[in-house]
Amino acid sequence: MRANMSTARRFASRTYVYSFIDSIFDSNRAGSPPSVTQLLALGFFLSKRKHTSLAHDPGMLSSLRRRATSKLASSYRLAEGSVGAWQQGTSSSAHPHSQPQVDPAKAPTRPHVPIVLNPSFARTPSPAICVDTHKTVIEEKARLAPLDFDDPVQAFHSKTTWEIFRSLVVFRVCRISWLVEKADTVLKWSQKVFSKTLVNFVIHHSFYRQFVAGSTPAEVTATLRYLSKNGIHAVMDYAAEDDMEEETGVQQSRALGGISSAEDLRTSTVVARTYRYEDEEACDERMKHFLESIKGASSDDDKQGFAAIKLTGLGNPLLLERVSRALLAVRDLFQVMDENQDGLIDKAEFARVCNRLFTDSDEKIQRDFERLDVDGQGKVDYLSFTKGISIHRGAEIAGNCRNQGPFARAALNEEELMLLNNMLKRVNTLTEAAVEYGVRIMIDAEHSYFQPAIDSVATELQYRFNKEEPRVYNTFQCYLKDSRDRLKVELERSRREGYKFGCKLVRGAYMVLERERAMEKGYPSPVWDTKEETHACYDKTVATLLKHVKHHGAEFMVASHNQRSVELAVAGMAEMGLSPRDGVYFGQLLGMADNLTFTLGANGYGAYKYVPFGSIDEVMPYLIRRAQENSEVLGGIAKETGMLRSELRRRLLW
Repeated sequence: MRANMSTARRFASRTYVYSFIDSIFDSNRAGSPPSVTQLLALGFFLSKRKHTSLAHDPGMLSSLRRRATSKLASSYRLAEGSVGAWQQGTSSSAHPHSQPQVDPAKAPTRPHVPIVLNPSFARTPSPAICVDTHKTVIEEKARLAPLDFDDPVQAFHSKTTWEIFRSLVVFRVCRISWLVEKADTVLKWSQKVFSKTLVNFVIHHSFYRQFVAGSTPAEVTATLRYLSKNGIHAVMDYAAEDDMEEETGVQQSRALGGISSAEDLRTSTVVARTYRYEDEEACDERMKHFLESIKGASSDDDKQGFAAIKLTGLGNPLLLERVSRALLAVRDLFQVMDENQDGLIDKAEFARVCNRLFTDSDEKIQRDFERLDVDGQGKVDYLSFTKGISIHRGAEIAGNCRNQGPFARAALNEEELMLLNNMLKRVNTLTEAAVEYGVRIMIDAEHSYFQPAIDSVATELQYRFNKEEPRVYNTFQCYLKDSRDRLKVELERSRREGYKFGCKLVRGAYMVLERERAMEKGYPSPVWDTKEETHACYDKTVATLLKHVKHHGAEFMVASHNQRSVELAVAGMAEMGLSPRDGVYFGQLLGMADNLTFTLGANGYGAYKYVPFGSIDEVMPYLIRRAQENSEVLGGIAKETGMLRSELRRRLLW
């Protein structure tokens, strides 16, 4: 009797759960994948199965798993077919902020033009990079590379089933374009309606757990240990950013003590997600957070950790823009003096231009030229010129100008030089700490109008700290038209001055803001017009850097979620005879592109995750920026989502 009752209960339970599973999926319209709510419901059911009466009946539980999997797979097959048909019918339409699509077969070919050490890239982009539609030898080698980035078992073996469900839900939300575009507004509205506590709770158990290591030392340490067990190192990043509203030049100049010129006040509008400048004490506090990143990265057993820093966190963003203008003024002065545009200034050119622009005596002009002509060849190139004319002497040089032109207006005054020195002291403190802890510093790229100042600081640090090995890395964004020219200049500078070059190579994360600002200010967009040009620039730059790794001891990180770029880099290493430990590293964001990172780590390559940490309030602007500015990454997760579904089906059927 008791046995019959038990059987009846199990039958009733099975019937109930069958109905539950059917109701989840059968309510969908044809061609629609499971919604976020449905996935959560199924995940809750599976995670709670041990507490049901079915827990003691493995046969029935297996049967229910198969039924759930069948429904899940069937639903997604229908959805994939509908999406494929939709994509074919709408392939010509583009996201308003995406790069235009180009048919390579119809694209006009452009000749490759040799690039000389000439500062013309400061104002005019180099000739467009030709997008080669033919298969190259290195691409063929990439096809034969022994790494399999399409194996979901290897990519997700360390994830729990619930973590796979969470990833599917988060990625599904990331593909809702209107929600991503209006994330700021939706977040603020939700906090008002549902309370900040409830909204933060939901975010913490979804997006935050997916993309952030944690807010406490214990949470961060646990994440680092998890990565280390899988052969993956960390780039520690204190990811607090401020969601800045548009601030006028007047507001920013007040933070600098009201010392900017009238022209600067009219043109210094800054619209960016970056650190908000409050005062020098706030910058000192952020420096302490960056020191925590360095200490966290030092826990790497192999001493292979990185710590990422942002210069906008260590000084006023407007100060960086002012310094950038001063540097560009020096570059423009070189172009003016290079009258025949051959990339060299001879003594006669130097004297003629100096007599026209400055009040200096002939003797002083001759002494200045001899100081710049370091090798005594009677000619000065761009590297020697920019090294010999420091922006710290800008005001002194501007004082001898016959007219108050662009160079004089760009010169920094005493107050700005003091604030610049304060920022440089903070950067030096961090770099010295990194050397002490055996950690490498990675200086993040920011907006193009800050970048000349950032490049200058990175170059000075590399000259001081990279004599024996690369300890300081700069970052180059290949969606900028001038990125390859700038990189070639810095590679030549490191070769001449005898230090090891190091950099991180990214595609870029500020495309929308760069284009909008260029349109607002009336100058050409600094960003490539098409994705194909950006991809070509990235892959060609990787090939250039591989040669410098082989012959000059450089190091660099392929920071990309693009599988083809990673495959080309791995094949290029094989082509150059470089081992997985020969100074080429690969980096992806925490919680994304695990099929790349975990496969590379399992095969002994220098695999890294960019590991942000901080409280929810601190990192939320960072997460929103990742969604809005890296739209290609978050919009191109279909493959990773498919691999996650495949691994989920395998586990449920197992």
